[in-house]
Amino acid sequence: MRHLRHVVQTVSISVLLLTTAATPCFAASQIIFRYGLFEQSLPVADLRKYADTQQVSSDLRFFLKFFNREQVHEFHQALQVKMSLDLGALNKLLNTELAKEIVSGVSQGIARRDKAGVQALDAAVILGANSKDGLGIISFLEAYPSERLVINIPAALEIGSRLNLYSTEIPPKDNLSSTSLWQLEVQYQKFATQGKQFSACLFGDSVTAELGNTLGKDTFNFALNGLSGISLVEQLKLLIPTKVRCEKAVIAIGGNDAWYGLSDDLFANKLRESISLVRSLGTKQIFLIPAFYSTVAASKDPSISATNSRVAQINTVMNQVAVQDNIPLEQQEVQSLNENDALKDNISSEDGAHLNNEGISIYRQALFKILGK
Repeated sequence: MRHLRHVVQTVSISVLLLTTAATPCFAASQIIFRYGLFEQSLPVADLRKYADTQQVSSDLRFFLKFFNREQVHEFHQALQVKMSLDLGALNKLLNTELAKEIVSGVSQGIARRDKAGVQALDAAVILGANSKDGLGIISFLEAYPSERLVINIPAALEIGSRLNLYSTEIPPKDNLSSTSLWQLEVQYQKFATQGKQFSACLFGDSVTAELGNTLGKDTFNFALNGLSGISLVEQLKLLIPTKVRCEKAVIAIGGNDAWYGLSDDLFANKLRESISLVRSLGTKQIFLIPAFYSTVAASKDPSISATNSRVAQINTVMNQVAVQDNIPLEQQEVQSLNENDALKDNISSEDGAHLNNEGISIYRQALFKILGK
Protein backbone atom coordinates (compact mmCIF):
# COMPACT_ATOMS: atom_id res chain seq x y z
CA MET A 1 0.00 0.00 0.00
CA ARG A 2 2.82 2.35 0.83
CA HIS A 3 4.08 1.90 -2.75
CA LEU A 4 0.80 3.10 -4.25
CA ARG A 5 0.96 6.25 -2.15
CA HIS A 6 4.53 6.80 -3.34
CA VAL A 7 3.30 6.57 -6.95
CA VAL A 8 0.78 9.32 -6.24
CA GLN A 9 3.52 11.47 -4.68
CA THR A 10 5.87 10.87 -7.59
CA VAL A 11 3.34 11.83 -10.23
CA SER A 12 2.11 14.80 -8.19
CA ILE A 13 5.45 16.61 -8.06
CA SER A 14 5.15 17.32 -11.76
CA VAL A 15 2.47 19.89 -10.91
CA LEU A 16 5.20 22.06 -9.39
CA LEU A 17 6.73 22.73 -12.80
CA LEU A 18 5.63 25.18 -15.49
CA THR A 19 6.65 26.09 -19.05
CA THR A 20 5.20 27.48 -22.25
CA ALA A 21 3.53 24.95 -24.52
CA ALA A 22 0.90 24.71 -27.20
CA THR A 23 -2.67 24.12 -26.13
CA PRO A 24 -3.34 20.37 -26.32
CA CYS A 25 -6.16 19.06 -28.44
CA PHE A 26 -7.00 16.34 -25.91
CA ALA A 27 -7.39 16.02 -22.18
CA ALA A 28 -6.85 12.86 -20.19
CA SER A 29 -10.08 10.99 -19.57
CA GLN A 30 -8.42 7.82 -18.25
CA ILE A 31 -5.48 7.11 -15.94
CA ILE A 32 -3.91 3.72 -16.66
CA PHE A 33 -1.78 2.06 -13.99
CA ARG A 34 0.58 -0.44 -15.62
CA TYR A 35 2.58 -3.10 -13.79
CA GLY A 36 4.17 -5.49 -16.27
CA LEU A 37 1.34 -7.04 -18.26
CA PHE A 38 -1.26 -5.90 -15.74
CA GLU A 39 -3.23 -2.71 -16.43
CA GLN A 40 -6.05 -1.07 -14.50
CA SER A 41 -7.83 2.07 -15.65
CA LEU A 42 -9.50 4.83 -13.67
CA PRO A 43 -11.65 7.57 -15.24
CA VAL A 44 -10.46 11.08 -14.34
CA ALA A 45 -14.12 12.04 -13.97
CA ASP A 46 -14.38 9.53 -11.12
CA LEU A 47 -11.54 11.30 -9.32
CA ARG A 48 -13.22 14.67 -9.83
CA LYS A 49 -16.50 13.33 -8.43
CA TYR A 50 -14.72 11.75 -5.49
CA ALA A 51 -12.83 14.97 -4.76
CA ASP A 52 -16.02 17.02 -4.84
CA THR A 53 -18.53 14.67 -3.23
CA GLN A 54 -16.53 11.70 -1.80
CA GLN A 55 -18.71 9.37 -3.89
CA VAL A 56 -16.71 6.28 -4.85
CA SER A 57 -17.20 4.66 -8.25
CA SER A 58 -16.66 0.93 -8.76
CA ASP A 59 -13.38 1.60 -10.60
CA LEU A 60 -12.08 3.84 -7.84
CA ARG A 61 -13.19 1.35 -5.19
CA PHE A 62 -10.77 -1.16 -6.74
CA PHE A 63 -7.85 1.16 -5.94
CA LEU A 64 -9.05 2.35 -2.55
CA LYS A 65 -9.29 -1.20 -1.25
CA PHE A 66 -5.47 -1.23 -1.16
CA PHE A 67 -5.50 1.81 1.16
CA ASN A 68 -6.11 1.77 4.90
CA ARG A 69 -8.46 4.32 6.41
CA GLU A 70 -5.72 6.86 7.08
CA GLN A 71 -4.34 6.58 3.56
CA VAL A 72 -7.79 6.97 2.00
CA HIS A 73 -8.14 10.21 3.94
CA GLU A 74 -4.67 11.37 2.85
CA PHE A 75 -5.54 10.61 -0.77
CA HIS A 76 -8.79 12.59 -0.59
CA GLN A 77 -6.97 15.49 1.06
CA ALA A 78 -4.33 15.44 -1.70
CA LEU A 79 -7.08 15.85 -4.27
CA GLN A 80 -8.21 19.00 -2.43
CA VAL A 81 -4.86 20.75 -2.83
CA LYS A 82 -5.14 23.69 -5.24
CA MET A 83 -2.05 25.82 -5.55
CA SER A 84 -2.14 29.46 -6.52
CA LEU A 85 1.37 29.91 -7.84
CA ASP A 86 3.47 32.80 -9.07
CA LEU A 87 3.74 32.02 -12.77
CA GLY A 88 6.76 34.25 -13.27
CA ALA A 89 8.62 32.47 -10.48
CA LEU A 90 7.69 29.09 -11.97
CA ASN A 91 8.99 30.12 -15.37
CA LYS A 92 12.33 30.95 -13.77
CA LEU A 93 12.23 27.72 -11.83
CA LEU A 94 11.80 25.71 -15.00
CA ASN A 95 15.03 27.09 -16.41
CA THR A 96 17.08 25.66 -13.56
CA GLU A 97 18.97 22.46 -14.15
CA LEU A 98 17.30 20.87 -11.13
CA ALA A 99 13.81 21.46 -12.52
CA LYS A 100 14.78 20.14 -15.93
CA GLU A 101 16.22 17.01 -14.33
CA ILE A 102 13.08 16.40 -12.26
CA VAL A 103 10.55 16.91 -15.03
CA SER A 104 12.61 14.67 -17.29
CA GLY A 105 12.68 12.03 -14.57
CA VAL A 106 8.94 12.25 -13.97
CA SER A 107 8.29 11.84 -17.70
CA GLN A 108 10.07 8.47 -17.58
CA GLY A 109 7.37 7.15 -15.28
CA ILE A 110 4.67 7.96 -17.84
CA ALA A 111 4.49 5.58 -20.78
CA ARG A 112 3.92 7.14 -24.21
CA ARG A 113 4.27 5.85 -27.77
CA ASP A 114 5.93 9.09 -28.85
CA LYS A 115 8.88 10.94 -27.29
CA ALA A 116 6.85 13.94 -26.15
CA GLY A 117 6.66 13.03 -22.46
CA VAL A 118 8.32 16.21 -21.22
CA GLN A 119 6.28 18.42 -23.53
CA ALA A 120 3.07 16.67 -22.43
CA LEU A 121 3.85 17.37 -18.78
CA ASP A 122 4.69 20.96 -19.63
CA ALA A 123 1.38 21.47 -21.38
CA ALA A 124 -0.64 19.88 -18.57
CA VAL A 125 1.03 22.01 -15.93
CA ILE A 126 0.63 25.35 -17.69
CA LEU A 127 -3.05 24.72 -18.42
CA GLY A 128 -3.66 23.35 -14.95
CA ALA A 129 -1.98 26.38 -13.40
CA ASN A 130 -4.20 28.68 -15.44
CA SER A 131 -7.41 26.90 -14.43
CA LYS A 132 -9.85 28.71 -12.18
CA ASP A 133 -9.05 26.38 -9.28
CA GLY A 134 -5.29 26.71 -9.57
CA LEU A 135 -2.84 23.87 -9.96
CA GLY A 136 -3.70 20.54 -8.38
CA ILE A 137 -3.81 16.87 -9.22
CA ILE A 138 -7.25 17.08 -10.82
CA SER A 139 -6.57 20.20 -12.91
CA PHE A 140 -3.25 18.69 -14.00
CA LEU A 141 -4.90 15.44 -15.14
CA GLU A 142 -7.74 17.25 -16.88
CA ALA A 143 -5.21 19.25 -18.88
CA TYR A 144 -2.87 16.39 -19.82
CA PRO A 145 -2.65 16.37 -23.66
CA SER A 146 -3.67 12.79 -24.29
CA GLU A 147 -6.82 10.79 -23.78
CA ARG A 148 -4.88 8.30 -21.65
CA LEU A 149 -2.20 8.96 -19.03
CA VAL A 150 -0.31 5.69 -18.54
CA ILE A 151 1.72 5.39 -15.32
CA ASN A 152 4.41 2.75 -15.29
CA ILE A 153 4.39 1.77 -11.61
CA PRO A 154 7.92 0.21 -11.35
CA ALA A 155 9.42 3.23 -13.13
CA ALA A 156 7.46 5.66 -10.94
CA LEU A 157 8.68 3.93 -7.78
CA GLU A 158 12.26 4.11 -9.01
CA ILE A 159 11.86 7.83 -9.68
CA GLY A 160 10.49 8.36 -6.19
CA SER A 161 13.51 6.56 -4.75
CA ARG A 162 15.97 8.63 -6.79
CA LEU A 163 14.31 11.89 -5.75
CA ASN A 164 14.25 10.87 -2.07
CA LEU A 165 10.49 11.35 -1.84
CA TYR A 166 10.19 8.99 1.08
CA SER A 167 12.32 7.64 3.90
CA THR A 168 12.44 4.13 5.29
CA GLU A 169 13.98 5.30 8.58
CA ILE A 170 11.72 5.30 11.67
CA PRO A 171 11.99 7.86 13.07
CA PRO A 172 13.44 9.73 10.07
CA LYS A 173 16.30 12.21 10.13
CA ASP A 174 16.34 15.76 8.83
CA ASN A 175 18.12 15.40 5.51
CA LEU A 176 15.70 17.73 3.71
CA SER A 177 18.30 20.12 2.35
CA SER A 178 19.89 17.24 0.40
CA THR A 179 16.64 16.19 -1.31
CA SER A 180 15.66 17.37 -4.78
CA LEU A 181 12.09 18.23 -3.82
CA TRP A 182 13.13 20.45 -0.89
CA GLN A 183 15.69 22.23 -3.05
CA LEU A 184 13.03 22.78 -5.72
CA GLU A 185 10.55 24.21 -3.21
CA VAL A 186 13.09 26.60 -1.70
CA GLN A 187 14.23 27.70 -5.14
CA TYR A 188 10.62 28.53 -6.01
CA GLN A 189 10.34 30.56 -2.79
CA LYS A 190 13.48 32.48 -3.72
CA PHE A 191 12.11 33.38 -7.14
CA ALA A 192 8.65 34.24 -5.80
CA THR A 193 9.85 36.57 -3.02
CA GLN A 194 13.06 38.10 -4.37
CA GLY A 195 13.30 41.79 -3.48
CA LYS A 196 9.75 41.86 -2.09
CA GLN A 197 8.52 43.14 1.25
CA PHE A 198 5.83 41.41 3.29
CA SER A 199 3.97 42.50 6.39
CA ALA A 200 4.30 38.98 7.74
CA CYS A 201 6.18 35.76 6.91
CA LEU A 202 5.49 32.28 8.24
CA PHE A 203 8.26 29.76 8.86
CA GLY A 204 7.30 26.30 10.00
CA ASP A 205 6.65 22.66 9.30
CA SER A 206 3.79 20.74 7.64
CA VAL A 207 1.12 21.98 10.07
CA THR A 208 1.80 25.59 9.08
CA ALA A 209 2.31 24.60 5.44
CA GLU A 210 -1.29 23.35 5.39
CA LEU A 211 -2.47 26.97 5.61
CA GLY A 212 -1.04 27.86 2.22
CA ASN A 213 -0.94 31.57 1.47
CA THR A 214 -4.31 32.30 3.05
CA LEU A 215 -3.42 35.06 5.51
CA GLY A 216 -3.53 37.86 2.95
CA LYS A 217 -1.69 39.05 -0.12
CA ASP A 218 0.92 40.89 1.94
CA THR A 219 2.02 37.70 3.71
CA PHE A 220 4.06 34.74 2.52
CA ASN A 221 4.10 31.22 3.90
CA PHE A 222 7.60 29.71 3.78
CA ALA A 223 6.60 26.60 5.78
CA LEU A 224 7.77 23.23 4.42
CA ASN A 225 6.88 19.64 5.19
CA GLY A 226 9.28 17.94 7.58
CA LEU A 227 11.07 21.14 8.60
CA SER A 228 13.10 21.23 11.83
CA GLY A 229 15.52 23.77 13.25
CA ILE A 230 18.28 22.19 11.17
CA SER A 231 16.59 22.63 7.79
CA LEU A 232 15.06 26.00 8.77
CA VAL A 233 18.56 27.41 9.22
CA GLU A 234 19.54 26.11 5.77
CA GLN A 235 16.34 27.54 4.23
CA LEU A 236 16.96 30.98 5.75
CA LYS A 237 20.57 31.04 4.55
CA LEU A 238 19.31 30.55 1.00
CA LEU A 239 16.56 33.17 1.32
CA ILE A 240 18.67 36.00 2.77
CA PRO A 241 20.59 36.78 -0.46
CA THR A 242 17.27 37.38 -2.25
CA LYS A 243 16.76 40.49 -0.06
CA VAL A 244 13.20 39.49 0.86
CA ARG A 245 11.92 41.60 3.78
CA CYS A 246 9.44 40.56 6.48
CA GLU A 247 8.10 43.16 8.92
CA LYS A 248 6.79 40.43 11.25
CA ALA A 249 7.62 36.74 11.35
CA VAL A 250 6.18 33.62 12.91
CA ILE A 251 8.45 30.64 13.67
CA ALA A 252 6.48 27.43 14.23
CA ILE A 253 8.83 24.47 14.60
CA GLY A 254 9.68 21.88 17.23
CA GLY A 255 7.46 18.89 16.52
CA ASN A 256 9.86 17.43 13.97
CA ASP A 257 12.85 18.32 16.15
CA ALA A 258 11.33 16.11 18.83
CA TRP A 259 10.56 13.37 16.29
CA TYR A 260 14.03 13.44 14.71
CA GLY A 261 15.61 13.11 18.15
CA LEU A 262 17.44 16.44 18.33
CA SER A 263 18.99 17.07 21.72
CA ASP A 264 17.81 20.01 23.81
CA ASP A 265 21.09 21.85 23.24
CA LEU A 266 21.07 21.32 19.47
CA PHE A 267 17.45 22.44 19.20
CA ALA A 268 18.10 25.55 21.30
CA ASN A 269 21.17 26.47 19.24
CA LYS A 270 19.34 26.02 15.93
CA LEU A 271 16.36 28.02 17.18
CA ARG A 272 18.62 30.90 18.26
CA GLU A 273 20.40 30.79 14.90
CA SER A 274 17.05 30.85 13.10
CA ILE A 275 15.92 33.86 15.12
CA SER A 276 19.13 35.69 14.24
CA LEU A 277 18.74 34.90 10.55
CA VAL A 278 15.09 36.00 10.54
CA ARG A 279 16.11 39.32 12.08
CA SER A 280 18.49 39.84 9.17
CA LEU A 281 15.37 39.90 6.95
CA GLY A 282 14.51 43.25 8.50
CA THR A 283 11.99 41.70 10.87
CA LYS A 284 10.86 43.95 13.72
CA GLN A 285 8.68 41.41 15.56
CA ILE A 286 9.13 37.66 15.88
CA PHE A 287 6.54 35.34 17.40
CA LEU A 288 7.29 31.75 18.40
CA ILE A 289 4.58 29.08 18.15
CA PRO A 290 4.95 26.08 20.49
CA ALA A 291 5.68 22.70 18.91
CA PHE A 292 2.43 21.00 17.95
CA TYR A 293 1.33 17.96 19.88
CA SER A 294 -0.17 14.90 18.22
CA THR A 295 -3.14 12.91 19.46
CA VAL A 296 -2.58 10.41 22.25
CA ALA A 297 -2.75 7.52 19.77
CA ALA A 298 -0.34 9.09 17.26
CA SER A 299 2.08 9.97 20.06
CA LYS A 300 2.54 6.25 20.68
CA ASP A 301 3.50 5.50 17.06
CA PRO A 302 7.13 6.40 16.23
CA SER A 303 6.39 6.16 12.51
CA ILE A 304 4.02 9.15 12.85
CA SER A 305 5.36 11.52 15.49
CA ALA A 306 7.37 12.02 18.64
CA THR A 307 5.90 11.24 22.02
CA ASN A 308 3.95 14.13 23.50
CA SER A 309 6.22 14.08 26.54
CA ARG A 310 9.17 14.81 24.25
CA VAL A 311 7.23 17.58 22.50
CA ALA A 312 6.50 19.08 25.93
CA GLN A 313 10.22 19.07 26.71
CA ILE A 314 10.99 20.77 23.39
CA ASN A 315 8.43 23.43 24.29
CA THR A 316 10.17 23.95 27.64
CA VAL A 317 13.43 24.57 25.78
CA MET A 318 11.64 26.89 23.36
CA ASN A 319 10.26 28.88 26.27
CA GLN A 320 13.75 29.26 27.72
CA VAL A 321 15.03 30.61 24.40
CA ALA A 322 12.04 32.94 24.14
CA VAL A 323 12.72 34.39 27.59
CA GLN A 324 16.43 34.84 26.90
CA ASP A 325 15.78 36.52 23.54
CA ASN A 326 12.77 38.53 24.77
CA ILE A 327 10.47 37.00 22.17
CA PRO A 328 6.85 36.06 22.88
CA LEU A 329 5.96 32.36 22.91
CA GLU A 330 2.32 32.35 21.84
CA GLN A 331 1.05 29.42 23.89
CA GLN A 332 -2.34 30.87 24.79
CA GLU A 333 -3.47 31.58 21.22
CA VAL A 334 -3.01 27.96 20.09
CA GLN A 335 -4.00 26.29 23.36
CA SER A 336 -7.51 25.61 22.07
CA LEU A 337 -6.00 22.99 19.75
CA ASN A 338 -4.87 20.89 22.71
CA GLU A 339 -6.22 19.06 25.72
CA ASN A 340 -3.99 17.61 28.45
CA ASP A 341 -0.86 18.13 26.37
CA ALA A 342 -2.25 16.29 23.35
CA LEU A 343 -3.91 17.35 20.12
CA LYS A 344 -7.69 17.09 20.32
CA ASP A 345 -9.05 14.15 18.34
CA ASN A 346 -11.95 16.13 16.86
CA ILE A 347 -9.68 18.65 15.13
CA SER A 348 -6.93 16.27 14.05
CA SER A 349 -6.43 14.64 10.67
CA GLU A 350 -6.63 10.87 10.28
CA ASP A 351 -2.94 10.43 11.08
CA GLY A 352 -3.33 12.28 14.39
CA ALA A 353 -0.28 14.47 13.73
CA HIS A 354 -1.90 17.18 11.60
CA LEU A 355 -5.01 19.34 11.64
CA ASN A 356 -8.30 18.72 9.86
CA ASN A 357 -10.18 21.60 8.22
CA GLU A 358 -11.66 22.76 11.52
CA GLY A 359 -8.25 22.66 13.17
CA ILE A 360 -6.68 24.60 10.31
CA SER A 361 -9.38 27.25 10.65
CA ILE A 362 -8.69 27.58 14.39
CA TYR A 363 -4.96 27.86 13.78
CA ARG A 364 -5.47 30.45 11.04
CA GLN A 365 -7.59 32.61 13.35
CA ALA A 366 -4.94 32.29 16.07
CA LEU A 367 -2.31 33.56 13.65
CA PHE A 368 -4.49 36.53 12.70
CA LYS A 369 -4.68 37.44 16.41
CA ILE A 370 -0.95 36.98 16.92
CA LEU A 371 0.03 39.07 13.89
CA GLY A 372 -2.56 41.66 14.89
CA LYS A 373 -0.46 42.40 17.93
